[in-house]
Amino acid sequence: MQAITDLLQTESIGICAETLDFWLYECAIDEAPDIPTVCVWQASLASRGGAFTRLADVCQTWLDEEAAN
Repeated sequence: MQAITDLLQTESIGICAETLDFWLYECAIDEAPDIPTVCVWQASLASRGGAFTRLADVCQTWLDEEAAN
């Protein structure tokens, strides 16, 4: 997952959005990120600011959904 974390810290908003959507909602359960990883992704995206804040919010929604389960 470090490669995904690095990608989310450096790539464009479009690539980050597509990648995040895949890893949070489309990948197989056994490949899905764990809660601590998504927390790192959220913090990284939030620190980038601007449009990346929306992606940090997507992470928060996923975390909220996981907490409810």
